[in-house]
Amino acid sequence: MANSFLLTDKKAVMNNLKNIERENSEAHQNRVNGLMSARYMDCDIESLTVTAEFEVKHWELNRKDLLHGGIICTMLDHISAITVTAFSDLWCPTVDMDVRFISFGQLDDTIIATGRIVSAGKRVFHTEAVLKNKDTGKVIATSTSTFLNILKKEQPAI
Repeated sequence: MANSFLLTDKKAVMNNLKNIERENSEAHQNRVNGLMSARYMDCDIESLTVTAEFEVKHWELNRKDLLHGGIICTMLDHISAITVTAFSDLWCPTVDMDVRFISFGQLDDTIIATGRIVSAGKRVFHTEAVLKNKDTGKVIATSTSTFLNILKKEQPAI
């Protein structure tokens, strides 16, 4: 996908991810993004993807000791939004999200989250995300989402 406003330099995208991770662990450590402690592992410029890891923590479990569905949604939303931010230098709110629950996570599991920009326009980004168990490779959930660039129409994306 050729979009003139998306970053095409891996170093720049990884730098964005590093800055976001630092912000989450410092200024936002007591907010959901900080508490979930995502580790941004890699990005791929060609496929417009970002990969992160989450460790399932005790507070993220439901009363059956499985990863809570709301936390699964939050992980999917997080990796999708971070992918948009890393490649565009924009903060764009989620306006739509469709989630499919497939399996479950448990305490101390490592979850691999992959977000991908499917399309990027001046106003709207469409993404896909997948959560997998790192040890088993089993898919936990998938999503598709839409994000809105809330800048004025006459402003460029960057």
